[in-house]
Amino acid sequence: MSEIKDSKMPKYIRIIAMILLLSISSLYGQLRRADFLLHDRGELWETMKDDGTIGAPNPTNRYEFYPSMDWPGGPNDLKDKDDQRSYLYAAGFWMGWKDANGVIAFAENGPISPVVDGEFQALVKIENFIGSPDYDPDSPEESIVAEWTTPENVHVKRTSKVWSFPGLNNCIIIEYVVTNQTSATILDAYVGFPYLIRPSYQDQVVHNGWGDNASREDESVAFDSSRALLYAYDNYMATYTEYMWDWGNYWDDAEELRSPGYAGFALLGADPASNNEPQPAAVFWASVMSQSQFYTLDGVASKQSLYALLNGTDNSRQADPDLHITPIMLMSCGPYTIASLDSVRITIVEAVNGLPLEDVIDIPYSEFPTAQEKLSQGLGMLQETIDNAKTLYENNYEIVDLPPPSPDIEIVPLPSSQAITISWEKIDTDWIDPISGINDFSYYSVYRSDRAFIGPYDKIKNKIRVGSSTDRKRYINSETDRWQYDDSGEDVLLGVGYYYAVTSVDSDGNESWLTNRNTEAVMVSSQPAENTLDVIVFPNPFREASGFPALADANSIVWTNLPDTCDIRIYTSSGEHIRTLKHKNVASGEEIWDQLTKARQRTAPGIYFWTVDSKVGTAKGSLIIIK
Repeated sequence: MSEIKDSKMPKYIRIIAMILLLSISSLYGQLRRADFLLHDRGELWETMKDDGTIGAPNPTNRYEFYPSMDWPGGPNDLKDKDDQRSYLYAAGFWMGWKDANGVIAFAENGPISPVVDGEFQALVKIENFIGSPDYDPDSPEESIVAEWTTPENVHVKRTSKVWSFPGLNNCIIIEYVVTNQTSATILDAYVGFPYLIRPSYQDQVVHNGWGDNASREDESVAFDSSRALLYAYDNYMATYTEYMWDWGNYWDDAEELRSPGYAGFALLGADPASNNEPQPAAVFWASVMSQSQFYTLDGVASKQSLYALLNGTDNSRQADPDLHITPIMLMSCGPYTIASLDSVRITIVEAVNGLPLEDVIDIPYSEFPTAQEKLSQGLGMLQETIDNAKTLYENNYEIVDLPPPSPDIEIVPLPSSQAITISWEKIDTDWIDPISGINDFSYYSVYRSDRAFIGPYDKIKNKIRVGSSTDRKRYINSETDRWQYDDSGEDVLLGVGYYYAVTSVDSDGNESWLTNRNTEAVMVSSQPAENTLDVIVFPNPFREASGFPALADANSIVWTNLPDTCDIRIYTSSGEHIRTLKHKNVASGEEIWDQLTKARQRTAPGIYFWTVDSKVGTAKGSLIIIK
């Protein structure tokens, strides 16, 4: 505001500008920011909000990294947008109906416009983890309950449910109970679920804008009627003469196919419609690129036009199945006649599945056409996930095969032996399968990733057998009475961040999930040096990436053989001081530079000089950065 006051623009223009700014400030001040809780148990992570919408609280803010159909998901505290694998922009809840006079009412809870009006209750998260004293095998491991009342006095209770067990951890089952709290009967009611599924959002992430231009729409949408499954995928076969240099989702920095999955949602069950017609009542998809105003009451849409989408009488903007679009995807149920205080129950499932991460990373650019051809396999994987969710739903969420719980693990680096120790309590001793009533615990498996929290993970110890006297003698620490696995040898490198998980497996081979992964990378380091005679910096030269497998270490440059306390100063070739690293670590002789200057700017290619100053000596050298 002060910039406008101090500006040399004419006074009347300054007054208009100030009025506009005040109006905008007032508008944004009225917008309600929804509260949210995260589903973060299985492979599919999601943000559930209290206003009926689903997805990141502010998907347009590139400084907020919350799950939006993230697959694989995690960790909670994302440091960078490149860590996020989001398949969803936003999702919402629509409901339209008529009163006795035929007047249409419509409740719009997202996904395009913010939700301002209504009454919103506090979210409730319920955890039911296997191994807990009151564990219920017929209930989900994690539930989030949202309740809100629309301005028209319709109450909605949404309960989302997740499991971490393999085969069930790629989906989220969502149950809606819609209650008419008015004093009159609601007629011809339709309940719809609009989703802005965008697998190619990954293109925007890695290509800094891909997906924003109408010529770059590359989502394909289809409906599997046998499963009531509406899904989308990034159509890598899209060909654009202007962009023939690009292989769809190819991310050069990581040599990675960024969105190898299919994402969608399906109807699992719904109360019978008043006309007994099969459900869903309507399925619709269209492009929202430059057309979003047609799908929100804040645009040019009316209650009548949105109601026509819900009941399926208006398909004029239905996209051709062969078109590549940036879609809005809608599925609805109805019609319903809902008397005062009566309810309607509808259950859907959202899911993502596709090629595993290990199959789509470290692929040279020249091999990408072949890799992309394998993406179609992801549809079968998504369909299998939907089928598993359908079976679970029809069995009233009763789990047939239940794995033991994953143990809580403690990870400790051992500088003296260049090893990392993973230890955990002996949960196998007291384990009783709540379904069979017996202790069928068989063994533990140890996993490690040197790339990221999301993996891929290698199984570095296949079986630590709880019934083997040899394994008990070797892997139980007699001092702590805990299981312990020491990760050491040539595979454990200095300056590399590692992620670990330990799973439990029963006698039938049912295995738990990687729910105990460390969110921050653990590094092994050498003991501090007694002087500065052998200080080394690596990699030198630095070429585009560090060579460390973990994405978080991609820009890392490491000084090793340092004393426990010293200052590392870094200079440009012209002598400009750009960063000081203060090393104070009595357990480590390493210090890592992320190539950021003291102004938090990324360094440019060139020659740099460094010095190490300490009470036990000094050292200096040069460093070359090639990008």
